[in-house]
Amino acid sequence: MTGYAKFYFKPSEGEQIETIVHTEIDKRTAICGTVLDRDDKPVENALVLLFRSSEEGEELIFRIFTDKAGYFVFGPLESNVLHLIKIYKNSVKLRELEIRTD
Repeated sequence: MTGYAKFYFKPSEGEQIETIVHTEIDKRTAICGTVLDRDDKPVENALVLLFRSSEEGEELIFRIFTDKAGYFVFGPLESNVLHLIKIYKNSVKLRELEIRTD
């Protein structure tokens, strides 16, 4: 099996379903996060940009908007590469996060 599995089921009344899903070890790297405001409430539709950072500068490699829960995910990422995340909401930069995957 590859790194993705999907299946549908419709339980009958009173039925208990047991399942086992076998996956291979996934060596890819990813970053998952949540954007929260100062009151710890999720920020929906914040723009999250992921850059590859080097001595030559920054290269935009992914962009995504947060969902209703403020959630975002990027991956797979290159290992041993310095990354930078920038988050914007309503044209205001909320936060920058530098990530180094080892």
